[in-house]
Amino acid sequence: MEFCQGCGQLKGVKEYDDSLWDIYHRIDDGRSTWEPLVYTGEQYDESWDDDGETNYAMLAMEKDMHRRGLCTECGRPDLSRVDPEHIMSEEDAKEMHEMWAEQEAERRMGA
Repeated sequence: MEFCQGCGQLKGVKEYDDSLWDIYHRIDDGRSTWEPLVYTGEQYDESWDDDGETNYAMLAMEKDMHRRGLCTECGRPDLSRVDPEHIMSEEDAKEMHEMWAEQEAERRMGA
């Protein structure tokens, strides 16, 4: 068995991963719908410090992953900081995701 060095979770078991993502999409704060921070290749290449040791774009993307509740090593949900009371039922989650999708569509249309 292999474990992620970042979050300590089991790796390589599809059923386990599917369960992590199912729970992640039912967290009531909407983190699963937050758009990720993304840089272009050019921006990424230009974001190194003067010594070439630190890439600030990578640090920002890792911080964004952490904010969205994802492990910065394996990219899977890190549920260690989630209160079980904040996990919605499948029905409630579906309704909430439909509402968020409608709001996002309206925002993109400029409404």
